[in-house]
Amino acid sequence: MSAYEVPIDEFATDFGGLRRAVPRAVHRMPSAFPSALLGSGRQLTLRGAGHSCGGQTVTDGELLVTFTDTASRQVRDLGNGLIEVPAGMSWDGLERHLNRHSRAFPVLPDYLHMSIGGTLSVGGAGVNSVRYGMQVDHVERIQLIDGTGTSRWCSRTDHPELFRFALGGLGTVGLIERAVLRTVPYHRHTHVHHTRHTTLTELGEHTEQIAQRDDVDVFCAYLRPGMLYSITGWRDGDPKRCADGNCEVVSDLPFAGRDTARTAAPPPGHVRLWTDYVVPAGQLAPMLAAVEAQRQRAEANPRTLMYILILRRPPEATRFAFTPVGNAPVSIGLGVYTSADRDPAATAATRQMFRDLLEVCCELGGRPYLYGVNELDDVLAERFYGTDLDRLAQLRSSHHLEHVNAHLPLVTAARRTKRIPTSP
Repeated sequence: MSAYEVPIDEFATDFGGLRRAVPRAVHRMPSAFPSALLGSGRQLTLRGAGHSCGGQTVTDGELLVTFTDTASRQVRDLGNGLIEVPAGMSWDGLERHLNRHSRAFPVLPDYLHMSIGGTLSVGGAGVNSVRYGMQVDHVERIQLIDGTGTSRWCSRTDHPELFRFALGGLGTVGLIERAVLRTVPYHRHTHVHHTRHTTLTELGEHTEQIAQRDDVDVFCAYLRPGMLYSITGWRDGDPKRCADGNCEVVSDLPFAGRDTARTAAPPPGHVRLWTDYVVPAGQLAPMLAAVEAQRQRAEANPRTLMYILILRRPPEATRFAFTPVGNAPVSIGLGVYTSADRDPAATAATRQMFRDLLEVCCELGGRPYLYGVNELDDVLAERFYGTDLDRLAQLRSSHHLEHVNAHLPLVTAARRTKRIPTSP
């Protein structure tokens, strides 16, 4: 039976400008519990694995509802490449299970110990997004629990609006309990090409060139102090493709040599701050220039990293309400991973940098990836999401979700836009 961790009597502390939840007690609850909990009307914060959410999943006198990893025995093979999985399962557990059955999930994050439900609630992207888009593009349906405790299956044809708002919606329209996912055949080998770049401009141009191609299976790029490089890959192990020393054939790429620089602990006396911006293909150069200019002005760690992904969405992809990819068929994601001194002034300067970059992202026709540090006020939220904010407020009201994730900037912006009062 699946379980949830519900830390009781949480309190929050200020930690270098970030709120940090400190649980005093944790209770493990059976799978029937979430419906009762959401239907209780008590103020709740929903969380997956809690990986780098920029303070959005800590609580102050509320219950924090979070998944524990669940066993592969709860995965159901529905045939025709479809699988039904518990939302609390990790991507690591799922992918290992699928590989044993000669299947794979099309898009995996670079950190595999996040929960499936958690990443589906923000969109999900990875090195295979250059071919397959976002993780949510490969979801057939989800089981969603609303604020009354009612559980319903949602898809592109059944409750399609809830489906469109739940995936990438930060848990604002309910808790994802289970998901039916589309899988692809498992290919063990990937031949991977490493390219060094001498300038930021060169790297940006190379990325835009790859974005115009439709034959690439793997792409990512890293910008580190003194090092600019990209990785391009194809899903086969033909050694003929590796004609030089910059290429290698990698077995089980999702598990092989994961880059740990972005998830490493910040330097002593610093707090980690990071986020991602996604702009349409063709707009990477001005976004890169803005990040570099802002980074030079802010009091950020000089070891700030940047990470680039290409997202090519399927032609029939759903237009989700709050995912980082808008209408563009091909987009480019730029992650900024930094740390700042815990001094409030330094932290505030870094947060202002992110706020200014949000403005640039918006002007370029892009969107933020909502899991990170995003200073999303009402004005910016309206510019990014328009009438979907109004509809979010209506859905939350009609499904009695006023007590769930009520502190999120997305929710407060929607509430004020529609002038729908919260429950007392």
